[in-house]
Amino acid sequence: MDNGVDLIAKLMTISATTAPKAEDLSFVEIQPLDEAEKEILVEELFQMAEEDEEYSHIGEIISESDKVMLLGLEEHPPFGLDCKACGFKDCLEFSKVKTEHIFQGPNCVYRILDLGIAIGSALKTADAHNVRADILIKAGLAAKHIGLSTSNIVMAVPIYIQGSDSFF
Repeated sequence: MDNGVDLIAKLMTISATTAPKAEDLSFVEIQPLDEAEKEILVEELFQMAEEDEEYSHIGEIISESDKVMLLGLEEHPPFGLDCKACGFKDCLEFSKVKTEHIFQGPNCVYRILDLGIAIGSALKTADAHNVRADILIKAGLAAKHIGLSTSNIVMAVPIYIQGSDSFF
């Protein structure tokens, strides 16, 4: 089954990579985790469960998945429209500010939309092949926290090629 999982992950990567973008530049990071990285992520989720029990459930989901991909938004310049959707006066002001927490910012709304379209395209590909894939925000937080991704924002996408039992 591993070859099938790897093939689906590659197809999902192609879909996310070739998804429409606000311009020809892409700041979307697509990173399939290997088994060791997946286990490190699971360990972190169980450690985070000491403060928030939901992380334990998410750790179980990741542990039971056949493969995990991280899709994130790398550091990026603003799109250049001065649209104020990011909350700043203009793109120049946006460019002068850096925020640090688990996720980093600011993030241009058009670049965030690019990430969303890439994730949606990857999930559509999984669905077209009768494979379940989900978006787990808190698993993305954990992945960022332990350095599995350098993206500003990252989501974890577990892939399941197994029975239809739902974790949710």
